[in-house]
Amino acid sequence: MNENNLNEEVKEKKNKKSIGTIIKKVVAYIILIVCLFALSYSGYVLFDYLRTNKASNDTIKNINDAVKIEPDDNLSSLGASFGIDFDKLEEMNSDVVGWITIKGTAIDYAILKSYDNDFYLRRSFDKNYSWFGWPFMDYRNKGDFTDDNSVIYGHNIKSGLMFADLQDLQAGKYGNDVEIYIYTKDKTRIYKVFSTYIIDPESYYLITNFGSDDTYAEFLNTIKSRSSIDFNIAVAPPDRILTLSTCTADSTRRIAVHAKLYAEEERKK
Repeated sequence: MNENNLNEEVKEKKNKKSIGTIIKKVVAYIILIVCLFALSYSGYVLFDYLRTNKASNDTIKNINDAVKIEPDDNLSSLGASFGIDFDKLEEMNSDVVGWITIKGTAIDYAILKSYDNDFYLRRSFDKNYSWFGWPFMDYRNKGDFTDDNSVIYGHNIKSGLMFADLQDLQAGKYGNDVEIYIYTKDKTRIYKVFSTYIIDPESYYLITNFGSDDTYAEFLNTIKSRSSIDFNIAVAPPDRILTLSTCTADSTRRIAVHAKLYAEEERKK
C-alpha cells in the first residue's frame, strides 16, 4: 500500500469517527429534549391536578357554607328540615335536582342535571371548565327520582373527591349494609345497596325505564347477579332503584353501584 492510499484510509476513518460522534451528540440532544419535554409536561399535569383539586375543594366548601343549615321544620325554606337550603342552592345553580349523601364516605354533593351527559362531565358546579366535573343525573331521567332507574355519574378522583369512594364500596370496605340518602326539596329518599361490580363500559346497566315488568325484572335479576358482594336484598318490579356509575382508577372500566328505594319521607309542612 502506497503512502497516498494510506493517507486516504486514515482520512476515511477520521471522517467516519467524526460522523459517528456527531450522530451520537444529535441523538443525545434529542433524548435530552424529549426528557425535558416529558418532565415539563408531567410538571404541568401535576400543577393542573393540584390547581383543579384546590378549586373543587373551594367550590365544595363554598356550597356547604351557603346551603347547609341546622335541620329545622319551622324554617320556610323548602328542604330546611333536611339541613339543606334548596332555595339558596337553586339560586347558585338552577340545574340542581337533589343532594346525595353516603354516610361514612366523602360522597356528599349536590346533584346536577343538564340537557345531555357531556355538560357536567368536564364542568364544575359553577359551570366553569373542570376536568373533575361534578356529579350529575342522566339527562334521560325525569329529575324527580320516579323513573325505574335513576342514574347518577361522577368521576373517580385520586384525591378522594366526587365518586372516588365507590371503589372502596365495591371492594367491600363499607360492608353489606350500605344506605344512600337522596334529598330533594320535598322528600328524603333512602336507598339500600343491593349490587356492586366492575364491568367494561356498556349501556345496559344505564337503562332508565322499561316497557314491561318482565323486561324490568330481567334487568334487576341481571344486575343483582353481577354483584361481587352479597347484600341479601330482594329487588323486583315495581321497586325503583338508584344507579351510581364511575370509572376505575385506570379509567378503562366502570364501577356500578345499584341501590333499592326502601323509604321515603316527605318534608314536614
